[in-house]
Amino acid sequence: MKSFLLLLACLVAAPSLAQQRPPDTTAAKQQIQAVVEDFREAILQKDPQKFLGLFLREDVIWQSVHGEERLKKVREKSPQANKLTSGPKQNPRAFIEDIAAKPQRVEEKFINVRIDTDGNIASVSFEFTFHAEDRVINRGQESWHLVNTGTGWKIVSVIWSNN
Repeated sequence: MKSFLLLLACLVAAPSLAQQRPPDTTAAKQQIQAVVEDFREAILQKDPQKFLGLFLREDVIWQSVHGEERLKKVREKSPQANKLTSGPKQNPRAFIEDIAAKPQRVEEKFINVRIDTDGNIASVSFEFTFHAEDRVINRGQESWHLVNTGTGWKIVSVIWSNN
């Protein structure tokens, strides 16, 4: 009985979760939006240093998956191709260095960007189109996870579909 009364006293004294206000994430969302813009600009500017500075580490999760139509096209050239792509070139460094080496203009456009955060962690998701010059060479959905390091937001994972 004594432990029940102690538990009851703690529950009454502690503010309920329903009464606590959610944190104001306005500033965090603006900072994360700036990361999205820096990602886009680093690709446009073909700037590996700026691009890699957006990541917590270079060995973050960096994973693409082929949609069914894209997989059919890929398998026309490589019948053993997998739905998931993997290998040593599946990382942010290889991605930006490949872009920097291309003579043509390359751009990723973000559509319907959604940011969910509590101010400490965040997920960003959006649809995208990837362009070489003015031609769309890929499209799909992309999602990132980010962490607030105390000195800025860093990307810890990137996954996307190739449709």
